[in-house]
Amino acid sequence: MDEDKIWDLSDEELEAAFKEAKEESQYEDEEEVVEEGQPEDEPQDEIEDDEEVEEEAEEDLEQPEEDSDDDLETDDEAEEATDEDSEDEEGEPDEEPAEEEEQPEEVEEEAEEEVKEVQTYKFKANGQEFEFTDDEIKTQFPKIFGQAMDYTKKTQQLKPWRQTIDALESAQLGHDDVNLMIDVLKGDKEAIAEVLKRTSVDALDLDTENSKYVPKDYGRDDTTLAIKDIIDDISRDKEYTTTERVLSKEWDENSFKSMTENPELIRALHVDVVSGTYDKVQPIAQKLKVIDGGKKPDLEYYKEAGAQYFANLEAQSRREAEAERAKQDNEEKAQKKAEVDRVKATQKKQMANKVVAKKRKAAAPTKKAAGTKKVIDYLDDSDEAFEEWYRDRIENH
Repeated sequence: MDEDKIWDLSDEELEAAFKEAKEESQYEDEEEVVEEGQPEDEPQDEIEDDEEVEEEAEEDLEQPEEDSDDDLETDDEAEEATDEDSEDEEGEPDEEPAEEEEQPEEVEEEAEEEVKEVQTYKFKANGQEFEFTDDEIKTQFPKIFGQAMDYTKKTQQLKPWRQTIDALESAQLGHDDVNLMIDVLKGDKEAIAEVLKRTSVDALDLDTENSKYVPKDYGRDDTTLAIKDIIDDISRDKEYTTTERVLSKEWDENSFKSMTENPELIRALHVDVVSGTYDKVQPIAQKLKVIDGGKKPDLEYYKEAGAQYFANLEAQSRREAEAERAKQDNEEKAQKKAEVDRVKATQKKQMANKVVAKKRKAAAPTKKAAGTKKVIDYLDDSDEAFEEWYRDRIENH
């Protein structure tokens, strides 16, 4: 319908035409829905129309240059969005490997703790060194301490029988021989006959009425046995040859006699030999012996030299401690002096800054206080006021 005809229509006709056009549009929409639901039954004409629509779409794709900027901006925004998505996607998998990389560090830390060296302690017994850890010492100490206490008690009980045991060992007598002697003392005739047979003694030669038997002392005394125990203990050390040479060759007989009378001195000398103290003390002892003319045993000179040596060590230790304290005091004094100098320098600088500030303030020009000027409007005043104002101007200038 043309526009001229539309303007000529009345309101009723215009409304009727509007309703008719609306109904036609609804009908066309229903046909399009049916056509979309049945694509296989499309007629050839509709196919041709689709081809035309595709051609028009291809033409629409060839947009003018004016729209190219908008398209580029749209493409840029799309690329930025894509980059952000890709970064997010790439960032997510990176987080998991980071956790995986941290796990080996934890494993390494655990491995380092496992590889950490265990503190051990060495103890020497029977000429051999034994190594124990803290855990072994803590767990085994109650048991070993109990055994040691029991061993000490049994050793004390056996001490009075040491000489008897040594006598049996020296005579190479066994348990059966001891039983035989006991039976003889009890008066067993068979045991007495066995003794006579072993010793080839004729019974007729025995004078049982006038017997003057005096028991002989077999076995070594306690001092000799103590020396034997110490020698058995220290002879396992490689330094024992040095200790033996000192006792048997280097020192005099009086010193040897004194040390055998007190076997613990032998052990003390061996301890000095093992620790290296003997090599440091003996030269001092020889010097003292030469100065004194060798009037005393070597053991006495060694004791004097040892006392002198340890006194020198103690004095040196005191000197080192005093030197360390003096060093610390000097360092503290130096620190205090440096702090005082710093404070003084700061105060001096502050005073100098104040002096400079005063000089600058004195050299700066002073500004007069701006007073209020009285403005006279001579046009509004009387002739007398104007003349007064004029005279003042001339006098001031």
